[in-house]
Amino acid sequence: DASPQRQPHVLSLTKFMGHTKLQGMISDELKNIIGKDTVREGVDMVFRMFQAKELNRLLFYKMIESFIEATFPDNKVKQTLTLLRNNINRRAIIRSHSLS
Repeated sequence: DASPQRQPHVLSLTKFMGHTKLQGMISDELKNIIGKDTVREGVDMVFRMFQAKELNRLLFYKMIESFIEATFPDNKVKQTLTLLRNNINRRAIIRSHSLS
């Protein structure tokens, strides 16, 4: 089942709260060293990146891969995932060429 759509005001409030929380995670010492404007711009850029669905999906996949590799260090998980990823990429390329 699809989750219900959130109201626009709820989305705006959630986005604002997330952005504020992300800004608050940076220490004052780091802000003083790097510069408050630079930190603000960097946090804004990271926040905008987290709004991109495709980047979130890739980040999630990378986190799952890292978790599996750490959980099963004696297995050839990294090689298996690389083969799987290459196979998926190859299929996507073939599919994109066949649609042209």
